[in-house]
Amino acid sequence: MGVSPSGTQFSGPVVETGRLTLIAFDPHLARLQSEDREGFFAALGVKYEPSWPPELTTAETMDWMAGHLESRPDTAGWYSWVFTMDVGPGQEPRLVGIGGFHGPPGADGCIEISYSMLPSFREQGLATEAVLGLLSWAEAQPGVSKVTASTLTHLYAARRVLEKAGFSLVGERETGEGRVSDFALDLPASAG
Repeated sequence: MGVSPSGTQFSGPVVETGRLTLIAFDPHLARLQSEDREGFFAALGVKYEPSWPPELTTAETMDWMAGHLESRPDTAGWYSWVFTMDVGPGQEPRLVGIGGFHGPPGADGCIEISYSMLPSFREQGLATEAVLGLLSWAEAQPGVSKVTASTLTHLYAARRVLEKAGFSLVGERETGEGRVSDFALDLPASAG
């Protein structure tokens, strides 16, 4: 269980990094994001962000996640996390991005990670910090041995985040959205 900057308790995990607090969606937080945007920001104790959510987070994915976490609350941590940042004394923390995993590890120990930052919080090293925070949580979970990620090849900043987090390019492929670069990172055996 974790606690947000506002002191709200969530049933999912929370990870602290140097500048960020990563909060895993639990069923309540996921439903708030989907249905009550102001309540979502209030529960997190962060300033309202009119441009929320970041790219690639659609109403359909938010509804799917809320429904999934309601039926399987034990999977909190294996799907989306929000990234919050304290911006200074007397100011409300900010919601800067979202990321997480595409589900628990399979029999092969592999999980996939993704992330997206609000435009005003890019190019500050925050995405790399968030990815490293998510990786630290995943590494402590039983059964995780490998993490994969994919990004459009022309998104150099996204590729650089993965490289700085220790991922290696393992291939490229064509998709309907364009050329995609695939990355992988082997993790040490977890003690979990």
